[in-house]
Amino acid sequence: MISLRAALAVAGIAAVAAVSCGGDSESESAAQSEWSIQVGSEQADTSYGVSAAPNGDVVLAAITEGGLDGQNQGHRDVYLARYSPDGQLRWSRQTGGPKNDSPLGVSVAPDDTIYVGGFTEGDFASPNQGSADVWLARYDADGNELWRRQFGGPAWDRGFDVAAFDGGAYITGYSAGTLDPATDLGGFDGYAAKFDADGNQQWIRHVGTDATDWGQGSALAPDGGLYFTGYTEGDLGGANAGDKDVFVVRLRPDGSVAWAAQLGTSALDWTQGVGLGPDGGVLLAGSTEGSFAADNAGERDMIVVSLDADGNEQWRWQGGTAGTDSAFEVRQTGDHIVVTGSVIGDLAGDGSSRGERDAVLVWLDLDGNLVEVQQFGTDGVDDATGLDVTADGWVVWSGHTFGSFEGTNAGEADLMFGLLGARE
Repeated sequence: MISLRAALAVAGIAAVAAVSCGGDSESESAAQSEWSIQVGSEQADTSYGVSAAPNGDVVLAAITEGGLDGQNQGHRDVYLARYSPDGQLRWSRQTGGPKNDSPLGVSVAPDDTIYVGGFTEGDFASPNQGSADVWLARYDADGNELWRRQFGGPAWDRGFDVAAFDGGAYITGYSAGTLDPATDLGGFDGYAAKFDADGNQQWIRHVGTDATDWGQGSALAPDGGLYFTGYTEGDLGGANAGDKDVFVVRLRPDGSVAWAAQLGTSALDWTQGVGLGPDGGVLLAGSTEGSFAADNAGERDMIVVSLDADGNEQWRWQGGTAGTDSAFEVRQTGDHIVVTGSVIGDLAGDGSSRGERDAVLVWLDLDGNLVEVQQFGTDGVDDATGLDVTADGWVVWSGHTFGSFEGTNAGEADLMFGLLGARE
């Protein structure tokens, strides 16, 4: 195991306006260090979710088509692993049925229990209701499953993100059917559902319009409610600007809508990452094929938006290459905002491209100005997707690589993830 900065240097990191790392004392660096890990099976292994535990541990959720911890049970299994702050594996679990069981969101609650969710095409927790159902499970800190729930309608339903709180968790996603007749809006809708710590569903509601609405990421709001984002082809929080627009909704703890906002261009705009922003506001991360905050650089650019707690836009940022670029997640850490993503081209400067597609960490200040771009990867396809921040400001990131980023590739896509020091 080597430090993350060393790993990025080996991979060929390119950066602008570098910001120094925290960790001033020898005792602090001994207790916690930067690191990165690559893990894989002979089949495809991909990760879209990572969460920081209260003690600084890293909890990773991943999809495996192979055997990362035991024999594969079907097409896609759930893989869950917990690592110490210095990168040592504490435990790992693999579970699944004969069909596709995919985890997309993971969140560690204040009591150190773990909530993970996604979608299944089988009878993962109960009889399947349609093409694909949503599932949510809770684990204790030692990796023992406490309960698992499955729900859905006769059409296709997908769990996309999980946000844990003290006493339960939310799961968000989208549905082609009806999950709650009282709030059903027709066609594809986003939805949010709230569960208590015992696995009882408190409420579920559709979010959207009578057009196509795709619900994705979520983040816990300061009042215990939820920030929820995605895209809409209708008029959800304003008039549609053209094609797909970004939406963000703030839900109160009882599931009622506090406010909704909609932003877009005449082209495709969508967000999937959500993080708590300054003063209790919300940060959104996604992509645009238009000129959302600046002239479009190529086929698709990354975007970040900051709104205050009342839904008023504070600023927006756009950056990209001549190719296709995507932002996946966003978090605030101290006086900085960090974004995970992938790019096809030189985002960090001329010659920064490492392969077919590179992973990136983009750093902004709290006013939305670019501070640093870290572009890294192999000569293959590399994505940085998951993101979280520890209580002391260290950044946890995850993704997957088709190359040999931190050791020899085990086969197809491997998991890659790491810990990066706090910023001054």
